[in-house]
Amino acid sequence: MSFLSVAEKETLSIICDTLIPRLEPENGDDPNLFQLCASDLDLVTHFEAYIDRITTPAEKRQLKFVLNGLNTGLLNGIISGHWAPLKDMPQAAREDVLKKLATSRFELARTTFLTFKRVSTFLFYALMPSGQPNPTWKTFNYQPPPQPETQPRPIEPFTINAPAVLETEILVIGSGAGGGVVAGELAQAGYEVMVIEKGDYFADHEFPRSEYEGMAQLYEKHGALVTSDATMSILAGSTLGGGTTINWSASFRTPDYVLKEWEQVLGFSGATSQALQNSFDAVIQRTNINTAESLANPNNRVFERGSQALGYTCEVVPRNVKGCEVCDFCNYGCQFGAKMGTLKTYLQDAYDAGAKIVVRGHVDRILHRHGKVIGAVVHVKEKNGAVHHVTVKAKVVVVSAGTIHTPAILLRSGLSNPNIGKNLYLHPTTVTTGLFDEPIDPWRGAPLTRVVRDFKNLDGNGYGVWLENAPAHPGLNGLATPWLDARQYKRAIQRLPNMANIIILTRDRDSGRITLDKHGQPHIHYRLSHYDAKHLMLGMKEALKIHIAAGALEVSTPHNDRPTYVPGRNGKLDYFLTQMEKRGLKPNDFALFSAHQMSTARIGGDSARGAIDPTGQSYEIKNLYVADGSALPNAPGVNPMLSIMAVSHYIAQQIKSRM
Repeated sequence: MSFLSVAEKETLSIICDTLIPRLEPENGDDPNLFQLCASDLDLVTHFEAYIDRITTPAEKRQLKFVLNGLNTGLLNGIISGHWAPLKDMPQAAREDVLKKLATSRFELARTTFLTFKRVSTFLFYALMPSGQPNPTWKTFNYQPPPQPETQPRPIEPFTINAPAVLETEILVIGSGAGGGVVAGELAQAGYEVMVIEKGDYFADHEFPRSEYEGMAQLYEKHGALVTSDATMSILAGSTLGGGTTINWSASFRTPDYVLKEWEQVLGFSGATSQALQNSFDAVIQRTNINTAESLANPNNRVFERGSQALGYTCEVVPRNVKGCEVCDFCNYGCQFGAKMGTLKTYLQDAYDAGAKIVVRGHVDRILHRHGKVIGAVVHVKEKNGAVHHVTVKAKVVVVSAGTIHTPAILLRSGLSNPNIGKNLYLHPTTVTTGLFDEPIDPWRGAPLTRVVRDFKNLDGNGYGVWLENAPAHPGLNGLATPWLDARQYKRAIQRLPNMANIIILTRDRDSGRITLDKHGQPHIHYRLSHYDAKHLMLGMKEALKIHIAAGALEVSTPHNDRPTYVPGRNGKLDYFLTQMEKRGLKPNDFALFSAHQMSTARIGGDSARGAIDPTGQSYEIKNLYVADGSALPNAPGVNPMLSIMAVSHYIAQQIKSRM
């Protein structure tokens, strides 16, 4: 059912067609791309349905308010000087209104623009209308992955089709880098284990074959999760296997200086122990972490070339893969079964040992009595939409719902440790791009196989940035590419096959927090601090230098108006970098992402420093443990999957010793 009125939907359609209009091709413009507009894909209908799935009633009301405002001359006149409703303006005037929103000094205006731009451009380049290839893909020579052969499902989730009271020795909430490891370790040790996962299960051949469906079915909030102020897009897995199913496989040990900080400053006794190192070794072996299968795709090759030209150390990234094939779809589940995430390793171990695995199960709260855990209240959704309320009685509960949902569960359950929900670290990330005269096809091959860590310690205290590459499929590229005007935007999009990227990831010193909204759902509060922004800016400058050293014809920053430098045409690079630094990193003035979330129920040496003790047990409730990214004491400064898995493996051994 439509939640927009006819007039509101008309205004939204006008906005979509302003962002993505039908244009007459000029010199070098691809006719296929330029003669397509948003209405050709009925984008407004998909936009409304998408927003309907991911927003609260309050957010829907805000969208309706904005749409009604843009249909009046007064608001548009105040914004841009065009004193007419949007529907009565020519294309150029409508573009000017949107441009004024995008570059406004008011953060709310920039946020409004980004909402329209992010959703419409992602959908336009990612949708497969009627199951057919997106019509823009011909321009890029882009194809979805082939349909693999159907195979027997190696895991059959436990069926719940009625209200129930269930019992188990150990209940594990979540199935990713934390919960998957704990479930496998404890089930293989002979304990009765039940896993509750709020996402769904996909066998290799069942993974979505389109970017749109991949986001919708495998990611938190359909891939549209943002911080409360919309300054940062957050990518988090929501499927069996969690982030280990959809991440890019980078597998780094936690640096020694970070482990020392965890132990000496935050009180994680055992952080520098041999026992934790043994857990790292065990996870590395079980998940087949190696560098032999880290072949560089063109994006990684030009990154390596530019880094080496500047004398930087470009390392090969260890990855948890076995028999990796070129599938081009790593971030939407591995259809070849080569990614050794928990789905293929520890969860399979748990299932083979008799563990019950429940999918589409949302944990409402933990049950506890007299300071001791006794189970959890869950509601489970069937494929047909029927919802069943289930009580699970358990002797031990391990919360591994991820950095966003673990503190939400704990808070809904009445826990009050002040660290729950605080200390949110996100490794804030942005991206620079370089245009090359050679094919890059940035969606092809293993997405992340090279890393530069020369700038990991910019302050002498272990805080800085590191540089990597990211896959760029048409939808995410459409979302991330800055929009200045409709023609500039399509020209930028058209060059996707020749665009390389470098992402800059920050070990953030300063943190945010998770709170609960009135419905008990997590609300993400995070603002990039001035301290961390300085490091991110330095990383951007170095990334642009690397693009140029690799032979880029032009380079662009991630700002909304896409500042671009062309060697030999617009002055010296140093001047361009200085101007970029002067501009700074204002909220919602540049692309900001996170694929790593950590520390919101962290380990600490006492209840003042952490929500859980060094064994992973809650300071408030006996036999209640946390084992996932939220347990890490702070940001590790490397892609955190292996850190989470090793710490969770370590916690599993502590649980075994107490059973």
